[in-house]
Amino acid sequence: MNLRSWTHFEWVLFFVIIPTTLFLIYALPQEIKDTYFILNTADLWNLQTWLLYAYTHSQIYPHLVGNIVAYLLALIAVFSFENNRRRFWIIAGSSFLVVPVITSLLTLGLFRVLESGAKSQGFSAIVAAFIAYTLISLVLWILGDRLGDFDHPELFRSKMLFYLMCGLLTSIVALIVVGGLDLGMFIILGESMSNGIAHFGGFITGLIVFLVYDARTEQRKYFQMTLGIAIGMGILWYGNYIFTLIHAVKGV
Repeated sequence: MNLRSWTHFEWVLFFVIIPTTLFLIYALPQEIKDTYFILNTADLWNLQTWLLYAYTHSQIYPHLVGNIVAYLLALIAVFSFENNRRRFWIIAGSSFLVVPVITSLLTLGLFRVLESGAKSQGFSAIVAAFIAYTLISLVLWILGDRLGDFDHPELFRSKMLFYLMCGLLTSIVALIVVGGLDLGMFIILGESMSNGIAHFGGFITGLIVFLVYDARTEQRKYFQMTLGIAIGMGILWYGNYIFTLIHAVKGV
């Protein structure tokens, strides 16, 4: 599927309506955003913010503009490489609806443990999910049906070639997860700090949704096992990072 294969509705929805919605929410009075849109870890039961925070910005540049540019670039890549429209809609839908809730819970949980208040807003967790989708789409575009060959060593000319190809695929999948770990770092940006746990949560959720869909629809167990192990190792590594961060902040 190439760029011309997508419908006019899909182009308008994802490239026009969603960015326009982000700008419209940005244009709302700050008091309304503070009360109804921005996630505040001190106000656990302001439930609509668990979703709306991910579409809210209080700074047009670089926060809003940067997120939209990253989203559009990732989306163009997905539109270029993806060849399964049903998979696209499932992953995109989960990115827009599930990722904000999961990353809200992660953010609330972390700052509750830290016994510290924080406010969170921004489209970056959803962008992280689309970045994960972009990287996986590229792997599928390059290897395609050959991913199923990894379940059949006899199809390779030699065992050495089979092991080399398995090592290459494993390294590629591991590098994808490492990209999510890099996104998950907490970085101080001026007077604010990036919400690393939301970025990692968005990225890893995108990978998990893809893996579940792939396991239900495709017969390529080696690829699915490799991706599953990489996701698990990434979660363990990031959990250790968060554990270390908590101890450092609390001085334990």
